[in-house]
Amino acid sequence: MHLFAIAAGIMAVIIALGAMRRPHLSLFVAATLWLLYAVWEHLVANGTLCDADCNIRVDLVFILPILAIATRYAYRSYARLPDRM
Repeated sequence: MHLFAIAAGIMAVIIALGAMRRPHLSLFVAATLWLLYAVWEHLVANGTLCDADCNIRVDLVFILPILAIATRYAYRSYARLPDRM
């Protein structure tokens, strides 16, 4: 479980570095959300938010789509792609 916290932290750092290179609000938001998710995952892995018996992570049903949308908009703004929505 700590692997997911580390991976989320790395993702936050990568997006934050992109935000420093090309400042845009969506990059800062995505980096912040990934950092918050890394902290959340660390607390779950330590057993602070969830005991050892929590196999089913219903919280990820809400968290992962939000991270995916934020990351998509961050990538599009970093690559300066037009938004087709």
